[in-house]
Amino acid sequence: MTRTSAIAVVAGALGGALLIAALRQSFLGVLLGAMLSPLPLAMTAFGLGGFFLPLAVVGGTVTVAILSGSFAFAVVYLILDAAPAVVLSRIGLAAAKADPKAPVSGKALARTVCGLAIGAVVLIVGGLFLLPAGPEGIQAAVSARLDEVLTAVPVDPAAGAELVKNRAQIIEAMAAVLPGAAGWNWCLRALLSAALAQTMLTRMGLALWPTPAYRAFDVQRWFFLLFAGTAAAALVLQGDAGYVAGNAAAVLCFPLLLHGLAVAHGFAGTMRQGPVLLVLFYIVTLLTIPASFVLLIGLAVADHVLQLRARLGGPA
Repeated sequence: MTRTSAIAVVAGALGGALLIAALRQSFLGVLLGAMLSPLPLAMTAFGLGGFFLPLAVVGGTVTVAILSGSFAFAVVYLILDAAPAVVLSRIGLAAAKADPKAPVSGKALARTVCGLAIGAVVLIVGGLFLLPAGPEGIQAAVSARLDEVLTAVPVDPAAGAELVKNRAQIIEAMAAVLPGAAGWNWCLRALLSAALAQTMLTRMGLALWPTPAYRAFDVQRWFFLLFAGTAAAALVLQGDAGYVAGNAAAVLCFPLLLHGLAVAHGFAGTMRQGPVLLVLFYIVTLLTIPASFVLLIGLAVADHVLQLRARLGGPA
């Protein structure tokens, strides 16, 4: 085994250990592993190349199986960490095919993120249809599982009365958005790990490719149509089909929100007080969810139709 191969295996083992620490709810595990366990895989892909990524995945899988003593946890690792890392490694493939001195284009970056979102939809839809559902449907089955989980969680008696009083409403609200939230988490933790890996590798002088042109992030028309069709289905359909379509649409809006954020950064890049405006923009966005999400999607659609960034001519 070469030195580079050994580094890839050790990196994968570190990511697997972080995930196990997070699943066991240790302080360090929750602090780092809950969101950044895919980081070592991303650093392998963007620092060593996609050729070494399978070695890192094997290292992580074996580590998880040994530390947990269960093959099931190894499968969880493959789904939660390895699968999105493999999808995002397409950024490296796109960079290798392009000019080595030029960043990956916004369209190539968006195609990869759209593929990540579609992968998340496939996972959550498959999981929902594999879930044993009674005559009341899939959402009722999700609510029942949530009820079991919340029952097992110890509750402070002082706050328990209010929780019991609103228990049904809390479970119903959580069940309505839980699959979509799980898909968001799958995408977001992978994307954060990839962006952080590229930043760290660039500062250390170890990045294989230039940082992608994040501000040029550009979703293509076919994905806008896919999202619009899924959202329309969620509004029209009832029962299980409407529930699944609604959660799928919630995940598919992820790349469109990034497109909207890229447009906002493009506007800020043309102004003197751009950084200050961006801070205010993010504060308002976080305080006005979900209305701000609708506005960001609308901004993405407007940019796609009217080419707003091209007219601004701001830096990429």
